[in-house]
Amino acid sequence: MQTDQDKIKVVIVDDEPQSILRLENDLAAQDDFEVIATSSSAMSAKTLVMSMQPDVLFIDVEMPGQTGFEVLQSLRDEMPMDLIVVFYSAFNKYMIDALRASAFDFLLKPYQQEELELVVGRIRQKMEGGDGSSSSSFSSSSSSESHQDPQNLLGVNGLLGTSDKRLAIQSISGLLMVKPDEVFCCTFDEDTRLWHLRLANGQIHKLKKQTTAKAVLSLSPSLAQVRQDCIINLDYLISIENYTLRCIFSPPFDQENITVSRRCYKAVKEKLEIL
Repeated sequence: MQTDQDKIKVVIVDDEPQSILRLENDLAAQDDFEVIATSSSAMSAKTLVMSMQPDVLFIDVEMPGQTGFEVLQSLRDEMPMDLIVVFYSAFNKYMIDALRASAFDFLLKPYQQEELELVVGRIRQKMEGGDGSSSSSFSSSSSSESHQDPQNLLGVNGLLGTSDKRLAIQSISGLLMVKPDEVFCCTFDEDTRLWHLRLANGQIHKLKKQTTAKAVLSLSPSLAQVRQDCIINLDYLISIENYTLRCIFSPPFDQENITVSRRCYKAVKEKLEIL
């Protein structure tokens, strides 16, 4: 049984009391973690960290008065060198900033329990002297068990159809975090010379210029190339018409007019047989 001295000490800073309560309770369920202080004010975060000297700081990004990034910046010269900082926020647009701020990890609210477990496991590894994190091995734990250079990050999670996982996809405007079943298709636009990712909610995101069809397909075996310029999520596919090779999709995509090229048809059939 661990003594209080052996436990990993945590401070939580978040302007949402309910978020603090949930995270505090979830961490309390870990035998080796102890939440020693919480605050709903970003302005008091620096004083709290310096006085409590925690091992880990969980801090929200968007708060009144100061952002979590500004708090971390103000701590730079004074905080303990081994302080583990985990940003967490409801807005994944902050992930790139978290990377640049050299945070240990990023947790997307509302988080899944297994996502928190991933962060907790990496913290344990770091505390035990392992290489739990660096700015180059950062993982959005809203997402993934593999760690890649964020500049090359296209997809870092498991398979489509695993709805509690998320894919990290680099678009021209930033890093997208999407659930696998939110991906409908990806089409290549000749005008922009970019792959366009289309989500189930109708949103379309332009992927970074270096993205190739091979890179998109590597996200999951549930993605299949039906034409040179079109990749679909087979989870939405009901059937393929015999003569026209038109794809029949489940709602809300039942009116889509996407056909399979003769060149791709055999490969699509083979892929369907292994799903």
